[in-house]
Amino acid sequence: MTVLCDPVPERAEVRAREWGISPRIYTSYADVLNDGDVDAVELLTPTHLHPTQVVAGLDAGKHVSCQKPIANTMAEVEEIAAAIQRGKTRFRVTENFLFYPPILKAKQLLDAGAIGEPSLVRIRTVRGSRTLEPGLVLEPGAREWRGDSEANVGGMMYDDGWHKYATAMFWIGGFEKVYSMMTKTDDFILETPSAAMWKFEGRDCLGTMDYTYAEEMPIRGRYYPVDEFFEIQGSKGSIWVTRCTGEMLDMPPVLLLNGEKTVSYNVPSDWIEGFNGSARNFVDCVLRDEQPDMDVEFSKRVLQAALAIYESSRADCPVEPSSIA
Repeated sequence: MTVLCDPVPERAEVRAREWGISPRIYTSYADVLNDGDVDAVELLTPTHLHPTQVVAGLDAGKHVSCQKPIANTMAEVEEIAAAIQRGKTRFRVTENFLFYPPILKAKQLLDAGAIGEPSLVRIRTVRGSRTLEPGLVLEPGAREWRGDSEANVGGMMYDDGWHKYATAMFWIGGFEKVYSMMTKTDDFILETPSAAMWKFEGRDCLGTMDYTYAEEMPIRGRYYPVDEFFEIQGSKGSIWVTRCTGEMLDMPPVLLLNGEKTVSYNVPSDWIEGFNGSARNFVDCVLRDEQPDMDVEFSKRVLQAALAIYESSRADCPVEPSSIA
Protein backbone atom coordinates (compact mmCIF):
# COMPACT_ATOMS: atom_id res chain seq x y z
CA MET A 1 0.00 0.00 0.00
CA THR A 2 1.32 3.46 -1.00
CA VAL A 3 0.07 6.78 0.32
CA LEU A 4 0.96 10.38 -0.52
CA CYS A 5 0.48 13.22 1.93
CA ASP A 6 0.31 16.86 0.86
CA PRO A 7 -1.74 19.74 2.30
CA VAL A 8 -2.66 20.49 -1.33
CA PRO A 9 -4.29 17.26 -2.59
CA GLU A 10 -4.19 18.36 -6.23
CA ARG A 11 -0.40 18.49 -5.98
CA ALA A 12 -0.30 14.91 -4.70
CA GLU A 13 -2.58 13.83 -7.54
CA VAL A 14 -0.20 15.34 -10.10
CA ARG A 15 2.75 13.49 -8.53
CA ALA A 16 0.82 10.23 -8.50
CA ARG A 17 0.15 10.53 -12.23
CA GLU A 18 3.80 11.41 -12.92
CA TRP A 19 5.00 8.39 -10.94
CA GLY A 20 2.40 5.98 -12.30
CA ILE A 21 0.98 5.01 -8.91
CA SER A 22 -2.52 4.89 -7.40
CA PRO A 23 -2.00 5.85 -3.76
CA ARG A 24 -4.29 6.88 -0.98
CA ILE A 25 -3.97 10.64 -0.68
CA TYR A 26 -4.00 12.38 2.68
CA THR A 27 -3.74 16.05 3.56
CA SER A 28 -2.84 15.37 7.21
CA TYR A 29 0.33 13.67 8.47
CA ALA A 30 -1.70 12.38 11.42
CA ASP A 31 -3.90 10.45 8.99
CA VAL A 32 -0.80 8.80 7.52
CA LEU A 33 0.35 7.70 10.97
CA ASN A 34 -3.12 6.39 11.82
CA ASP A 35 -3.20 4.22 8.68
CA GLY A 36 -2.46 0.68 9.78
CA ASP A 37 -1.38 -0.31 6.27
CA VAL A 38 1.56 2.15 6.37
CA ASP A 39 4.80 0.57 7.61
CA ALA A 40 7.28 3.34 6.79
CA VAL A 41 7.30 7.03 5.95
CA GLU A 42 9.67 9.23 3.95
CA LEU A 43 9.62 12.85 5.13
CA LEU A 44 10.30 15.44 2.43
CA THR A 45 9.48 18.45 4.58
CA PRO A 46 11.23 21.65 5.76
CA THR A 47 13.98 21.08 8.32
CA HIS A 48 12.21 22.81 11.23
CA LEU A 49 9.36 20.28 10.95
CA HIS A 50 11.61 17.22 11.13
CA PRO A 51 11.89 16.74 14.92
CA THR A 52 8.16 16.63 15.69
CA GLN A 53 7.35 14.63 12.56
CA VAL A 54 10.13 12.09 13.13
CA VAL A 55 9.21 11.59 16.78
CA ALA A 56 5.51 11.25 15.93
CA GLY A 57 6.30 8.70 13.25
CA LEU A 58 8.52 6.60 15.52
CA ASP A 59 6.02 6.79 18.38
CA ALA A 60 3.31 5.60 15.96
CA GLY A 61 5.40 2.51 15.21
CA LYS A 62 6.48 3.52 11.71
CA HIS A 63 9.95 3.21 10.19
CA VAL A 64 11.09 6.73 9.37
CA SER A 65 13.40 8.07 6.67
CA CYS A 66 13.90 11.82 6.89
CA GLN A 67 15.47 14.20 4.40
CA LYS A 68 18.63 15.98 5.51
CA PRO A 69 19.45 18.00 7.55
CA ILE A 70 18.15 15.99 10.49
CA ALA A 71 17.23 19.11 12.51
CA ASN A 72 18.35 22.63 13.37
CA THR A 73 19.60 22.06 16.93
CA MET A 74 21.35 19.38 18.95
CA ALA A 75 18.47 19.38 21.46
CA GLU A 76 16.13 18.33 18.66
CA VAL A 77 18.48 15.49 17.72
CA GLU A 78 18.39 14.27 21.33
CA GLU A 79 14.57 14.21 21.17
CA ILE A 80 14.81 12.04 18.05
CA ALA A 81 17.40 9.77 19.71
CA ALA A 82 15.10 9.30 22.72
CA ALA A 83 12.20 8.32 20.44
CA ILE A 84 14.45 5.77 18.70
CA GLN A 85 15.42 4.27 22.04
CA ARG A 86 11.83 3.82 23.22
CA GLY A 87 10.62 2.52 19.85
CA LYS A 88 11.03 -0.68 17.88
CA THR A 89 11.34 0.68 14.35
CA ARG A 90 14.21 1.97 12.22
CA PHE A 91 15.26 5.56 11.56
CA ARG A 92 17.71 7.08 9.12
CA VAL A 93 18.45 10.39 7.43
CA THR A 94 18.27 10.28 3.64
CA GLU A 95 21.68 11.20 2.21
CA ASN A 96 21.81 10.53 -1.50
CA PHE A 97 25.50 11.50 -1.85
CA LEU A 98 26.54 8.43 0.16
CA PHE A 99 24.89 6.23 -2.48
CA TYR A 100 26.13 8.11 -5.54
CA PRO A 101 28.21 5.52 -7.50
CA PRO A 102 31.29 7.76 -8.09
CA ILE A 103 31.48 8.58 -4.37
CA LEU A 104 31.07 4.89 -3.52
CA LYS A 105 33.83 3.98 -6.00
CA ALA A 106 36.14 6.55 -4.42
CA LYS A 107 35.44 4.98 -1.02
CA GLN A 108 36.22 1.52 -2.39
CA LEU A 109 39.55 2.70 -3.84
CA LEU A 110 40.42 4.57 -0.66
CA ASP A 111 39.70 1.57 1.58
CA ALA A 112 41.71 -0.69 -0.76
CA GLY A 113 44.79 1.50 -0.19
CA ALA A 114 44.95 2.67 -3.80
CA ILE A 115 46.32 6.09 -2.80
CA GLY A 116 47.99 5.16 0.47
CA GLU A 117 47.39 7.28 3.55
CA PRO A 118 45.07 10.22 2.79
CA SER A 119 46.33 13.68 3.72
CA LEU A 120 43.78 16.06 2.18
CA VAL A 121 40.19 16.04 0.94
CA ARG A 122 39.19 18.92 -1.34
CA ILE A 123 35.54 19.64 -2.19
CA ARG A 124 34.66 22.43 -4.61
CA THR A 125 31.12 23.66 -5.23
CA VAL A 126 30.17 26.35 -7.75
CA ARG A 127 26.65 27.64 -8.27
CA GLY A 128 25.83 29.02 -11.70
CA SER A 129 23.06 31.12 -13.17
CA ARG A 130 21.04 28.31 -14.73
CA THR A 131 21.27 24.81 -16.19
CA LEU A 132 21.93 24.39 -19.90
CA GLU A 133 19.29 21.64 -19.94
CA PRO A 134 15.75 22.23 -18.62
CA GLY A 135 16.65 21.18 -15.07
CA LEU A 136 14.30 20.69 -12.12
CA VAL A 137 11.21 22.85 -11.86
CA LEU A 138 10.27 23.75 -8.28
CA GLU A 139 6.76 24.45 -7.05
CA PRO A 140 6.04 28.17 -6.54
CA GLY A 141 7.16 29.19 -3.06
CA ALA A 142 9.03 25.92 -2.46
CA ARG A 143 12.20 27.73 -1.36
CA GLU A 144 10.63 30.45 0.78
CA TRP A 145 11.11 28.63 4.09
CA ARG A 146 14.84 28.24 3.36
CA GLY A 147 15.25 32.00 3.58
CA ASP A 148 13.58 32.18 7.01
CA SER A 149 16.22 32.19 9.75
CA GLU A 150 13.67 30.90 12.28
CA ALA A 151 12.91 27.87 10.12
CA ASN A 152 16.40 27.27 8.72
CA VAL A 153 19.57 28.03 10.67
CA GLY A 154 21.76 28.52 7.60
CA GLY A 155 21.97 28.84 3.84
CA MET A 156 23.86 26.75 1.31
CA MET A 157 26.83 26.12 3.61
CA TYR A 158 24.34 24.43 5.92
CA ASP A 159 21.86 22.78 3.60
CA ASP A 160 24.02 21.86 0.60
CA GLY A 161 27.12 21.77 2.79
CA TRP A 162 25.55 18.90 4.75
CA HIS A 163 26.08 16.65 1.71
CA LYS A 164 29.77 17.53 1.59
CA TYR A 165 30.44 17.15 5.33
CA ALA A 166 28.68 13.77 5.29
CA THR A 167 30.71 12.66 2.27
CA ALA A 168 34.01 13.66 3.90
CA MET A 169 33.07 11.78 7.09
CA PHE A 170 32.01 8.75 5.04
CA TRP A 171 35.39 8.71 3.33
CA ILE A 172 37.73 9.53 6.21
CA GLY A 173 35.98 10.02 9.57
CA GLY A 174 34.72 12.66 11.99
CA PHE A 175 35.92 16.24 12.33
CA GLU A 176 38.18 17.20 15.24
CA LYS A 177 38.07 20.96 14.68
CA VAL A 178 36.93 23.34 11.97
CA TYR A 179 37.71 26.85 10.79
CA SER A 180 35.66 28.82 8.29
CA MET A 181 35.15 32.17 6.60
CA MET A 182 31.64 32.79 5.36
CA THR A 183 30.16 35.65 3.37
CA LYS A 184 26.73 36.81 4.54
CA THR A 185 24.64 39.11 2.33
CA ASP A 186 20.99 40.06 1.98
CA ASP A 187 20.53 36.71 0.24
CA PHE A 188 20.20 34.41 3.26
CA ILE A 189 20.58 31.27 1.16
CA LEU A 190 23.53 32.07 -1.10
CA GLU A 191 26.48 32.66 1.32
CA THR A 192 29.24 33.11 -1.25
CA PRO A 193 32.17 33.15 -1.41
CA SER A 194 32.71 30.88 1.59
CA ALA A 195 35.32 28.32 2.62
CA ALA A 196 35.74 25.83 5.44
CA MET A 197 38.68 23.75 6.60
CA TRP A 198 38.79 20.94 9.12
CA LYS A 199 41.09 18.36 10.69
CA PHE A 200 39.86 14.78 10.73
CA GLU A 201 39.80 13.02 14.09
CA GLY A 202 42.88 10.96 14.88
CA ARG A 203 44.46 11.43 11.44
CA ASP A 204 47.06 13.67 9.87
CA CYS A 205 44.50 14.60 7.26
CA LEU A 206 42.74 17.87 6.50
CA GLY A 207 39.61 18.69 4.54
CA THR A 208 38.61 21.82 2.66
CA MET A 209 35.37 22.94 1.08
CA ASP A 210 34.78 26.10 -0.92
CA TYR A 211 31.53 27.46 -2.27
CA THR A 212 31.31 30.14 -4.95
CA TYR A 213 28.72 31.76 -7.18
CA ALA A 214 29.30 32.42 -10.89
CA GLU A 215 26.25 34.54 -11.64
CA GLU A 216 26.96 34.75 -15.39
CA MET A 217 27.94 31.10 -15.94
CA PRO A 218 25.42 28.43 -16.96
CA ILE A 219 25.99 24.93 -15.56
CA ARG A 220 25.84 21.86 -17.76
CA GLY A 221 23.52 19.41 -16.04
CA ARG A 222 20.01 18.01 -15.76
CA TYR A 223 19.10 19.14 -12.27
CA TYR A 224 20.27 22.21 -10.33
CA PRO A 225 22.74 24.87 -11.58
CA VAL A 226 25.41 23.49 -9.24
CA ASP A 227 28.64 21.66 -10.03
CA GLU A 228 30.99 19.79 -7.69
CA PHE A 229 34.52 18.43 -7.86
CA PHE A 230 36.10 16.17 -5.23
CA GLU A 231 39.75 15.21 -4.71
CA ILE A 232 41.34 12.90 -2.15
CA GLN A 233 45.13 13.23 -2.02
CA GLY A 234 47.10 10.38 -0.50
CA SER A 235 50.71 9.36 -0.03
CA LYS A 236 50.71 7.23 -3.22
CA GLY A 237 48.32 9.11 -5.46
CA SER A 238 44.98 10.86 -5.69
CA ILE A 239 41.34 10.14 -6.49
CA TRP A 240 39.17 12.58 -8.41
CA VAL A 241 35.38 12.53 -8.50
CA THR A 242 34.64 14.90 -11.35
CA ARG A 243 30.88 15.36 -11.03
CA CYS A 244 27.77 15.01 -8.94
CA THR A 245 24.81 17.37 -9.41
CA GLY A 246 26.32 18.94 -12.54
CA GLU A 247 28.21 17.53 -15.53
CA MET A 248 30.71 20.25 -16.42
CA LEU A 249 33.85 18.21 -17.14
CA ASP A 250 34.27 16.01 -20.21
CA MET A 251 36.05 13.38 -18.15
CA PRO A 252 35.21 10.01 -16.59
CA PRO A 253 33.34 10.37 -13.28
CA VAL A 254 36.19 8.80 -11.27
CA LEU A 255 39.95 9.00 -11.89
CA LEU A 256 42.81 7.36 -10.02
CA LEU A 257 46.18 9.12 -10.49
CA ASN A 258 49.42 7.65 -9.16
CA GLY A 259 51.99 9.78 -11.03
CA GLU A 260 52.77 7.10 -13.62
CA LYS A 261 49.33 6.52 -15.10
CA THR A 262 45.70 7.55 -14.81
CA VAL A 263 42.99 4.92 -14.43
CA SER A 264 39.42 5.83 -15.40
CA TYR A 265 36.28 4.35 -13.83
CA ASN A 266 33.11 4.86 -15.85
CA VAL A 267 30.61 4.02 -13.14
CA PRO A 268 27.00 5.27 -13.46
CA SER A 269 27.10 9.01 -12.78
CA ASP A 270 23.60 10.42 -13.24
CA TRP A 271 22.84 12.25 -9.98
CA ILE A 272 19.54 10.39 -9.66
CA GLU A 273 21.50 7.17 -9.01
CA GLY A 274 22.27 8.35 -5.47
CA PHE A 275 18.58 8.73 -4.70
CA ASN A 276 17.80 5.34 -6.20
CA GLY A 277 20.50 3.66 -4.12
CA SER A 278 19.41 5.44 -0.97
CA ALA A 279 15.78 4.37 -1.44
CA ARG A 280 16.77 0.76 -2.06
CA ASN A 281 18.95 0.73 1.04
CA PHE A 282 16.14 1.96 3.28
CA VAL A 283 13.61 -0.56 1.96
CA ASP A 284 16.09 -3.46 2.08
CA CYS A 285 17.14 -2.63 5.65
CA VAL A 286 13.52 -2.43 6.81
CA LEU A 287 12.78 -5.82 5.23
CA ARG A 288 15.91 -7.36 6.78
CA ASP A 289 15.45 -5.54 10.11
CA GLU A 290 18.88 -3.93 9.78
CA GLN A 291 19.96 -0.40 10.60
CA PRO A 292 20.23 1.74 7.45
CA ASP A 293 23.23 4.01 6.89
CA MET A 294 23.11 7.61 8.17
CA ASP A 295 21.75 6.67 11.59
CA VAL A 296 21.10 9.21 14.33
CA GLU A 297 24.67 9.14 15.69
CA PHE A 298 26.25 9.77 12.30
CA SER A 299 23.70 12.49 11.62
CA LYS A 300 24.47 14.07 14.99
CA ARG A 301 28.16 14.37 14.04
CA VAL A 302 27.30 15.91 10.68
CA LEU A 303 25.00 18.47 12.34
CA GLN A 304 27.67 19.33 14.92
CA ALA A 305 30.16 19.91 12.10
CA ALA A 306 27.74 22.14 10.17
CA LEU A 307 26.87 24.21 13.24
CA ALA A 308 30.56 24.45 14.22
CA ILE A 309 31.42 25.83 10.78
CA TYR A 310 28.87 28.62 11.28
CA GLU A 311 30.12 29.31 14.80
CA SER A 312 33.73 29.41 13.59
CA SER A 313 32.90 32.05 10.99
CA ARG A 314 30.95 34.09 13.53
CA ALA A 315 33.68 33.92 16.19
CA ASP A 316 36.60 34.00 13.71
CA CYS A 317 38.39 31.14 15.44
CA PRO A 318 38.67 27.35 15.24
CA VAL A 319 35.79 25.41 16.81
CA GLU A 320 35.59 21.78 17.93
CA PRO A 321 32.33 20.23 16.69
CA SER A 322 32.15 18.12 19.86
CA SER A 323 31.66 21.35 21.83
CA ILE A 324 28.38 22.08 20.03
CA ALA A 325 25.54 21.06 22.31
